[in-house]
Amino acid sequence: MKPALLAVCLLSALAFPAGAAPPLLGLAANPREGATGAAFLEGVLDARRLGVSMMFSTHRWSDLEPKPGEYDLKPLREAISGLGSLGFRVALTLQTIDTNNRTLPADLASRPFDDPELIARFDRLLERVAKTLTDRVGWVMLANEADIYLGMHPEELPRFAAFAEHGRATLRRLRPGLPVGVTCTHDGVRDRPALVGRLNRDMDVVTLTYYPLDERMGVRPVAEAPADFERMVRAAGTRPLLLQEIGYPASPLLGSSEERQAAFIDAVFDAVDRHRGRIACFSFFLLHDFGDRLTDTLVGYYGIPDPRFRAFLATLGLRKADGTPRKAWARFQARAKAWGAESPAVPAR
Repeated sequence: MKPALLAVCLLSALAFPAGAAPPLLGLAANPREGATGAAFLEGVLDARRLGVSMMFSTHRWSDLEPKPGEYDLKPLREAISGLGSLGFRVALTLQTIDTNNRTLPADLASRPFDDPELIARFDRLLERVAKTLTDRVGWVMLANEADIYLGMHPEELPRFAAFAEHGRATLRRLRPGLPVGVTCTHDGVRDRPALVGRLNRDMDVVTLTYYPLDERMGVRPVAEAPADFERMVRAAGTRPLLLQEIGYPASPLLGSSEERQAAFIDAVFDAVDRHRGRIACFSFFLLHDFGDRLTDTLVGYYGIPDPRFRAFLATLGLRKADGTPRKAWARFQARAKAWGAESPAVPAR
């Protein structure tokens, strides 16, 4: 679940040839509620010291082009330069779709994805974005959890798939060799394989989010994680698999607990280790729980006023909103240190 309003939602991704290196580790190192900028920076540096090697920076098209032909790329440039200077590789998600929302400029919001003006405007945005990219940027994704929105609006799939392929071609022309993808979900791979397959047909990487929940948003057993990873690896085929977000809420309302969340951390590290030649990266979501105000904002943004959905959003952190560590934080620290010790220095693309 990618909260578009949280500018510091930072994750990791990098592909290595099979057998050459372990998958890179990521963490959405968001600040605790009420933290200062200095405290946020220290949290990012702590993640780097633990072995986190790369982070995602996510931007909605509607924020990058707030008015027709007027661009605000400052947050994007600052993310690339700031994270790059700290030794991270950077991956960008340019949201044209975010989970169950279109995230297009207001004047384009109702137009079909094959509208000539919409396509021309996206090309012009990509031209400007391409000029900000450095060799620290490893990938660009053109939507977030697109299979959810398109599963709700299947008639838009052919137009959006062609739109994304056009965007990929534009970026590849402007930045030859830059891998481009569209983020989907593990549940899409399981429940909507044809849709996810169509979206990824001509993409360079397969990028997924992974939150093992049942149909009522309760947590699924941790023991099912190995089979889920097998499914995701098969879906990627010969392309690098990027696990953009991996999360497990701790709320008892969802049948979870701190102990189950901690066990999930171990299960993920173990599953990734079994597929290390196939997985490019795996990034955990989230360092700190969202505070009440941001959680309420996100519930409204996604339009799901369900207490269980709120509990999901509010308890994904390895630490609580005030910084208090959960049991999963100790497990993450231990596993991350061991993983980071095995990882090489992060190369430029």
